[in-house]
Amino acid sequence: MNVQVKKLEKFKRSITVSVEGEEFLSDKKILCKDIGKKVKIPGFRPGKMPVEVLEQQHSELVKEEFIKKQLPVYYEKALIQENIKAVSMPNIKNVDITLSSITFTAEVDVRPEIEVKDSVYKNIKIKEKNPEVKDSEIEKVIESLKEGVKKSTGKDVDNEALARWAGYPNTGELKESIKAELYVEKLRSRRNKIDSQVGEHLLKSVNFDAPDSETEHYHKEMVNREMYNLQMRGVSQADLDKYRKDVEEKLKPVALQQVKMTYIVEAIAKNEGFSNEQNPAELVLGYILSNAKYE
Repeated sequence: MNVQVKKLEKFKRSITVSVEGEEFLSDKKILCKDIGKKVKIPGFRPGKMPVEVLEQQHSELVKEEFIKKQLPVYYEKALIQENIKAVSMPNIKNVDITLSSITFTAEVDVRPEIEVKDSVYKNIKIKEKNPEVKDSEIEKVIESLKEGVKKSTGKDVDNEALARWAGYPNTGELKESIKAELYVEKLRSRRNKIDSQVGEHLLKSVNFDAPDSETEHYHKEMVNREMYNLQMRGVSQADLDKYRKDVEEKLKPVALQQVKMTYIVEAIAKNEGFSNEQNPAELVLGYILSNAKYE
């Protein structure tokens, strides 16, 4: 198999593949045997007719089946041979198949090769604030619960009655439970803010472009997912159509950031030997946070 690669644009490559000789004839023979089991030619038992006869009687079928089944195989081999990492579906063109060879061209976008120095993600500064639950926040939840009980029963309840309504022996137990729930929420919010700081730092520190086709694909998936969520919440089709453009605009920069973060995380995972793990992103984030400086 002969492969020629030409750079068309920053991320676009033209890959011309030619397969001929023994490799082509061997693959075609195997395919023809499979086709021969399904077609009938007078004078031959299924699967027993010579390749030459099958090609004479069903030349177009052989060509169509060969292109459909073998062209993707040759394309994947070409990517491996040339160490090309594609990020888009190939645009196949100029397919030419004869009795002894096949040639085609695939245009495809490739991933950027980026390098992330360890100084970028080690010992980064994280601004944090230890979560604290104030008494006023607990009282606010209690008042909200009282309002809920009143709407359900039409009656006002005091703190002790509210505690028993919620399944607690006294007001103190109820307040401790509310405090614990609020603390967990604050911990979750704290972690989200820290993760956001890490992401902003990495995106700011590692400057590179991402393939438009990959970003557009990811953007489309995000938009479709958001529209589906809105639909599940009961938003009408008329409103979905009205909101769609705004959703598309809002998610454009988010999609680009997500694609870039994927490349950055993969580069860090490779640096630290996490690239073969099942979930390298979690390991990378944990590694960054374990080496961070908290302020």
